[in-house]
Amino acid sequence: MSSSPQCPVDHNQQQASSADSCPVQHKPRSTWSRFFSDTPAPAVSPNALSIERQVSSIPRPNDGNWVYPSEAQFYAAMARKNHSPEAADMRTIVPIHNAVNERAWAEIIKWESGRGGEACGGVKLVNFKGRPNDKSPKARLNMLLGCALTS
Repeated sequence: MSSSPQCPVDHNQQQASSADSCPVQHKPRSTWSRFFSDTPAPAVSPNALSIERQVSSIPRPNDGNWVYPSEAQFYAAMARKNHSPEAADMRTIVPIHNAVNERAWAEIIKWESGRGGEACGGVKLVNFKGRPNDKSPKARLNMLLGCALTS
């Protein structure tokens, strides 16, 4: 199934490639139109979010592959971290999150190619760990040199 020329999503790479599963809105609209529109955006209850999870292509160390969070789990995690999520946004955010992880994994595999991981049964991801408040060595050095941190 081919996608529109403007669509940045490669629909040939998706397992269920259909216009309904595409996270990109294909109807043109102004960014400001939602603020000036007379019709409010439809409210989506967090209880109405999908609990369906997608299996990734990223292998676990023991067996099988990692499984991405559902819309409901993603919403709950954002709320728990005080990010003020909107339930209606989860249908867009979750596919983008999964696509970014898949692309990052492809880059890791490309980097690890020929470095010996094949001898141990292939490269596997041991854990996901977000540490947004930890500064990298480069960030700490830049702080010492007087550079401001960006968020």
